[in-house]
Amino acid sequence: MSGIKRTRSIDDDGIAEYEKALEICERMLAFKMDPVQESNIYRKIGDNCLGIFIENNDLQSCDRAIQAYKKALVVYTQESYPYLRARTMKSLGFAYMNLSDLFDRKECLKQAVSAWQEALTIFSRSIYPLDYASLQDELCIAYRKLAELEEGMANSQQAIEAGKDALNIYNSKDHPREFARAMANLGSAYLARAQIANRPLDRADDCRQAIASYQEALMVYKLDRFPEEFALIKNNLAIAYLALSDALEGGSGERRGGDRAIDVRGGERREVEEKEGEGREVEGKEGEERVIEDEEAERREVDDREARIELCNQSIQACREALLIRTAENMPLAYAATQNNLGSALLALAEEVESLVNCDLALEAFGKALAVYKSRQNPTLHTATLNNLGSAYLLRAQVIDRSDNCLKAIRAAQEALSISSQESSPGGYAESQRILWLSYLTLGETECRAESCLLALEACQKRLAIYSAKDQPWDFASCQKELAITYSMLAEAEDSVEAKAEDCRRGAQAAIEALAFFTEREHPHEHAEAQLLLWSAYSALAEVEDKVENCRLAIDACRAAIRIYEGHSPAEHADAHKSLGYSFITLAEAVDKADNCRRAIDAYSVAMKYYTADLAPGEHAEILRDLAYAYITISEVEDREKWGRKALRAYKKASRIFEALSLELEAENDPESAEMRKCAERCRRSMESCKGILKASRRTGSRA
Repeated sequence: MSGIKRTRSIDDDGIAEYEKALEICERMLAFKMDPVQESNIYRKIGDNCLGIFIENNDLQSCDRAIQAYKKALVVYTQESYPYLRARTMKSLGFAYMNLSDLFDRKECLKQAVSAWQEALTIFSRSIYPLDYASLQDELCIAYRKLAELEEGMANSQQAIEAGKDALNIYNSKDHPREFARAMANLGSAYLARAQIANRPLDRADDCRQAIASYQEALMVYKLDRFPEEFALIKNNLAIAYLALSDALEGGSGERRGGDRAIDVRGGERREVEEKEGEGREVEGKEGEERVIEDEEAERREVDDREARIELCNQSIQACREALLIRTAENMPLAYAATQNNLGSALLALAEEVESLVNCDLALEAFGKALAVYKSRQNPTLHTATLNNLGSAYLLRAQVIDRSDNCLKAIRAAQEALSISSQESSPGGYAESQRILWLSYLTLGETECRAESCLLALEACQKRLAIYSAKDQPWDFASCQKELAITYSMLAEAEDSVEAKAEDCRRGAQAAIEALAFFTEREHPHEHAEAQLLLWSAYSALAEVEDKVENCRLAIDACRAAIRIYEGHSPAEHADAHKSLGYSFITLAEAVDKADNCRRAIDAYSVAMKYYTADLAPGEHAEILRDLAYAYITISEVEDREKWGRKALRAYKKASRIFEALSLELEAENDPESAEMRKCAERCRRSMESCKGILKASRRTGSRA
């Protein structure tokens, strides 16, 4: 994200003119003169040195400019020469601002802000309106850049206020170029705040404000008149569109390319399964209201998804328009930045529509950006693009060649870590560790589970070390969620009961740490996710120790998630009820068998209302298996034949669904067909067990 800077295009002759003027000024200092005249010379020396520095980035010239301005300021006191002091402070601020791009960024930006704030005590809005507006516009840029380094929310807010102050003076009629520049910088300030805001609604609002500001700037920056400015605004618009898409998804401000839902349900699936769609139905008005709420929630999800797809396409189009001007030959670094943004937009679209084509196009765009950054030896941008490349490979791994693409993602992240360190680029380092974490965790789902989970854990812990709950609460809490996921998967790979229990306890603690920030009121979606991670940890812990207590803790966590999903997220609501059913069945094995089995049946029945046989046959069949196990379990304590028949019918129905899915997938040459056949076979074996239970029940009944 770039702001519009005031720059001067200076050729070699221009630099020569500065150097000639500088030589004259230095010779004049040899003459005796009064202090004010001497200060005037120092100010001119500063201006000439600054001009040279802006053109060739010579640090020595910038340092000379700063020292010259400081010597002039000794005489230019606010009491005696207020205008000259304000003018010199303004120039000193420019020197520090330009120096911040190369050296001690935070300190130089603070010095620039300080100089401009002092200049504003003289250049007031009423007496010097244009100087006032110019300084506010510069402060908008400086505060926005500071927001990237510290006190993000406070500095981005000050950037927005400064930008608005500038626009109180500039208008499109009297000062069109200044108006467009200030509007563009205001847009970037809004976007900076959007990227650190905690609430998705706040992020979305700021993104919309950024988009509106950029579009206002484009009313002046037409392609034919201001091609470079046009391209810059289009590039920034692409970022804003993508950030809004992420906000609508409830993301954190950085699109987490490659992120995916990892199944962390505790325990193994029981092999006696569900019912024929029975179980206690939600009846009457309550049931009708729930159906209406679910339908409304589904419509909202569809609308949001369509909006995200449209925003991704708008981002892609904006990048392509910018690339009409930004080419590898005439603007290599700007070209690479836009190719990077194009890749991110294509990757986001691939996440929405599951398109391998868009994923491959993203890889192509990232490759073009890398070619520039490698040759230009720009470590920060090189690292960021390698991380984007890793995210693209991770997304590709979800569709094709899982192991190969995960290994490519790992290599990209490791190369990024070899370029930038934790100290030089903490954000890039953290993102590289996130890609390593997810790559190893994804590999662990299918191969070398224990080893992969340990490598994932190491990466996650290194990433967590970057953040603090005080300074980066969102990132800290999100990383705690990732830690909870990792411990849950690691627990499943442990050989000893003690090791599994310890992993589960650590996973639960990580989820609790996440919940400290992701409160139900402020961050409901993230709160629900963390509660389900807590459920997973306690569910797994219940398998090895304190079954009753840990099951109850798991149930409490699951119910907290259900409360949030009710009427808002029907798919998550159904999944949470499946998890709740699992916990009640586990609890039934220890206490209150009949009551807890009925609670499990109720939970599964709610889930089946969403996962119907027509719309989601695979999920429907899985729930039928779980219900069947609940029927078999309750049959141990009451009406053995009644519940046994229910279990038999549920297994039979599930078996037919799995068999039909197996044939469909086999016709498409999908390897999942083999898994469906296994599920059907397990259901058939469970059916034979049910028949044996029923026969035994009849024999017992006849003898009685």
